[in-house]
Amino acid sequence: MKKNYSLRRRLIAWISIPIIMATFLVLTLSYNFAREEIEEVYDAQLVHSAKVLLQLTSHEIMQNDDVDLGLENPDLQHSYERNLGFRIWVGNNLMTQSPNTKTFKDFEAPPGFSNHMVASNEWRFFVFLDPIQKIKIEVSERYDIRYELIVQLMISLIVPALLFLPVILLIIWIGVRKVLKPVIKISSDVDRRGRDDLSPIQRDKIPQEIAPLVMALNRLLERLADSFKREREFTDHAAHELRTPLAAMKTQTQVLLKKTQNIPEYADSLENLQSSINRASHLVEQLLSLARLQHETLPQEDIDLSGLLRKCVNDLQQRATPKNITLNTNIPPKCMMSAHADSIAILLGNLLDNAIKYTPDHGEICITLSEEGALLCIADTGPGLSDLDKSRVFERFARADKSGQPGSGLGLSIVQWIAEAHHITITLADNQPNGLKVEMKWKKD
Repeated sequence: MKKNYSLRRRLIAWISIPIIMATFLVLTLSYNFAREEIEEVYDAQLVHSAKVLLQLTSHEIMQNDDVDLGLENPDLQHSYERNLGFRIWVGNNLMTQSPNTKTFKDFEAPPGFSNHMVASNEWRFFVFLDPIQKIKIEVSERYDIRYELIVQLMISLIVPALLFLPVILLIIWIGVRKVLKPVIKISSDVDRRGRDDLSPIQRDKIPQEIAPLVMALNRLLERLADSFKREREFTDHAAHELRTPLAAMKTQTQVLLKKTQNIPEYADSLENLQSSINRASHLVEQLLSLARLQHETLPQEDIDLSGLLRKCVNDLQQRATPKNITLNTNIPPKCMMSAHADSIAILLGNLLDNAIKYTPDHGEICITLSEEGALLCIADTGPGLSDLDKSRVFERFARADKSGQPGSGLGLSIVQWIAEAHHITITLADNQPNGLKVEMKWKKD
């Protein structure tokens, strides 16, 4: 099964990744453009410096064999001057040079622009030749100046990008959350619905993009509601139609049993027939109860849970007596709960009926209700249930009994439905030393 993906993360990724890539692309292009422009500007400056030196010194060089430009004024020096230099030749004779080029020694750069490593530093050279006067002027510049300027320019671009990019990504994250909020709200509203709430989803103030989805869900809910309605009507009608002939068959069977008391071979068959009719009647009653409960809204009011529980125990005492089953009760005098009395009576009756049905002769059933009424426990000494059966006995028509006891498989399904309608939690556990313990916890307002 493929793992579900996050729409929010995909939207953020589709928006954020292009922005991040565009930012790095802009920075890369800016670096290349800045480097090219800086190279052009500094190369032009070298050419200009060479021409200026030629114009300033050519006349003096031609008139004098020894050219002296004088000592540099330390007070007028700039920190970048150590990165700049020049040398002037007439013929093959070096006439003059700046102090920081003395480390060049015998090195001479070729005419035009060139890059060379001199004294562990990279230098940019420009050599200008005057063929008429046989003057060669060499101006040089360390690449550190260019690198420093490029770094400063890039820092001026990168620092704002690094500062604003997280802000932009945060704004995108907040924006995507806000845009997807209607979808999350609709999901939460649907998730909080009860199992029988098939009312249409409200379409007020929903984005146009999810309006078709909401409309499709509403149409699906309408079809489901119609399907459930037809199912309940069919179950109700079928149960009503079956009740009358079953009652007539039961009456006729009882009459025949009385007439055939002295004919054993007929009596056994009629008793089996009567047992089958009783099972069918019980199934019809369960179907009627389920259809009626599912069709009603179960209005709740304050009821005396203690009195209702005692009444259910008394009504089923006649079923426990023939099997010599002891019903031990611990019920407080009065315990008020908010519930639907008829459906709770069905719930208690089905649970007690199951306990009596599966408890063997001379067994024991303990019925305990806490003082505040929030916990009811019914523990029997029957065969109990396996862990697998505990997880599936609340399904419709599911039966875990292998002893041949009659039953429809609907009793616990009805119990589960009533419990969910009243926010009751039902837990099945093993009773000690044997048997089944049913615990029900009410959610009190």
